[in-house]
Amino acid sequence: MRSMYAFLPGGLCLFAAMLCVPATGHAQATSTASKSLDIAAFGGYAGARPDYAPYHDQGAGFGVDLTRYFHLPVIPSLEGRGNIITGAAVNEKTFLGGLRVEVPIKHRLHPYGDFLIGAGTIDFKFIPGYTSDNSRVYSFGGGIDVDVVHNIQIKVDGQYQSWNLGKSGGNPNGPFTLTPEVLLFGVEYHIPFRPLNKQKDFYR
Repeated sequence: MRSMYAFLPGGLCLFAAMLCVPATGHAQATSTASKSLDIAAFGGYAGARPDYAPYHDQGAGFGVDLTRYFHLPVIPSLEGRGNIITGAAVNEKTFLGGLRVEVPIKHRLHPYGDFLIGAGTIDFKFIPGYTSDNSRVYSFGGGIDVDVVHNIQIKVDGQYQSWNLGKSGGNPNGPFTLTPEVLLFGVEYHIPFRPLNKQKDFYR
């Protein structure tokens, strides 16, 4: 079974293209224009390997990051995100929240990792008597945000999830685990709360 990396050829082309775009705004900011608090919203196309039948599904991902800047070597954020994935055999929806940590580097690149936990619902299309189920979902992964223009970044993000299903007895084959993978190509917008300026653009 092919993994989420089947989506990477198109993703690498997108990544190469966005590196060629002249960056402004955050990438050119100085320590005189900085923030202590940042709220950013993101969304985009999501390609997924649902780990159920040999399919590659697709849908949308979206979320919000709330960041409070401290004098730390990393930048922690609270993140909430959702994925809505549809496919030939199953549909998967997740709503997750948790911790995101960015490793700040100068220039236009902002790599990060995250660990999230939340709820997931799966709809089965070909199992008589077992049409849907829900699970606590654990997700870990990471990605990179790239400055493009003022307050706007391009996002490439990969997540690995863990689902525990069939515990309610609805599945005739008993409990089982799925480990879907989701690859997001999207855009992130940073809400410009200029009165809160303090520290952020040291890293932009």
